[in-house]
Amino acid sequence: MKVGLIQSIRLPSQSIQIMAGMLTEHGIDPVPLLSEAGLARDILHDPWGTLNGYQELAFQRLFWRATQQIPGIGFLTGLRYSLLAYGPLGLAVLVSRDVTEGLCTFAAMQGLGYALFEYDIVTQDDIAVAFVANDDYVPAGLTEFLHERLLGSALTFFRDMRQAHLPIRLIESRLDRPRGWMGLEDRWQADIVYGAPRSCFHFADGVGALPLPLANPSLAENYRRLCQNMLDTSPTHAGIVKSVYQLLMQSRGAFPNALEAAQALNVSERSLHRKLAETGTSYRQALDNVRLRRARELLDTTDLPMSEISDRLGFAEMASFSRFFRRVAGVPPSNYRKNGLRIVAASS
Repeated sequence: MKVGLIQSIRLPSQSIQIMAGMLTEHGIDPVPLLSEAGLARDILHDPWGTLNGYQELAFQRLFWRATQQIPGIGFLTGLRYSLLAYGPLGLAVLVSRDVTEGLCTFAAMQGLGYALFEYDIVTQDDIAVAFVANDDYVPAGLTEFLHERLLGSALTFFRDMRQAHLPIRLIESRLDRPRGWMGLEDRWQADIVYGAPRSCFHFADGVGALPLPLANPSLAENYRRLCQNMLDTSPTHAGIVKSVYQLLMQSRGAFPNALEAAQALNVSERSLHRKLAETGTSYRQALDNVRLRRARELLDTTDLPMSEISDRLGFAEMASFSRFFRRVAGVPPSNYRKNGLRIVAASS
C-alpha cells in the first residue's frame, strides 16, 4: 500500500481551515457558517477530514459575505495558502526542473484542484513569460474575493516554487483598487495595473528558465504520472464541462447531484444538462468517469475491502458498486484488483 501517495491525495481542506482561522481572528464564529455549508465543525481539527467542491464553494460564499467589509481580507487569506495544499500536483510542481516546467505541469493538471479560475501559461520560445487567470466561470458574487485572494495566493505559490522571491515585471489585476493598496507593489516588488481586462502576472526576463531548488527529475516524473492517472478518466474539456469535472474531482464520498452541481456552478439545472448535451456528454457520464477514476485509484494503491471502497464512492450498497464497475470497466472490481488490470473507462 502506497501510504504516502494516498495521504497526499487525501489532504485535509487547507482552504476551509485557513478561512475559518481568519474568521476566528476577526471575532467571527466559523461554526454556524460551516453548518450552513453542510460541514461538521470536526473538519477544523480532523487531520484527514475531507469535503466536496460544492461544500467548499458554499463556504467561500459565506466567508466572503461575512468578511467583505474587512479591508484586504481576500489578499490576507490568500497569503496563507501553500503549494503543498495541492497534494501530488503541488509536489510535481515543486520538484520540476525549472519555473516553466513547474507552471506547465500545474496548468496541464489543474483539473485536479477545485479551481474556479482557468489558468494559462504564456510562452515565448518554450519559456514561460506570463501566468494568466481566466475568470469566465467564476460564480457571480465571488469575482472580487477570488481576484483579491489570487494576489496573495500567487505570491505564496511563486515563493514556494523557488524557495525565494520570483521576479515579476508587471501585474495586471481586474480589481478596482488605488495604487499602493495593501502595499502590494512593495510585497511583489513589481508594478501593478488595476482595472485591467484580465489578471496576469508578467515575469521578468529569464525567469521561466530559472531552475527550481528542489528539482528531482525522477520524482517529478513519478508525480506527473500519478496526476495523469488521476485525470485519465476525466478528459480535458473547456467551459462548464471542465467546471463539472473539477467539482466532481474534489468531491469525497457524497457526490453532488445534478441540481447541487448546477447551484454550485451558478447555472440552472436545465442549462447544465443542455450545455453538457451540446458537448456530447451528460452529468451521469461525468460522474461515472470520476467515480471510476477514484475506484481504480483505491483498488490500485490500497488494501481497503470492497465494502469500504463502495462507501467512499457514495454507493448505498456494495452490490451497486460492483454493478457500476462492471458496467463502465467491463470486469468486476475483484477481478480488476486480482489481475492487476489497468482499464480505461469506456465512457468519456
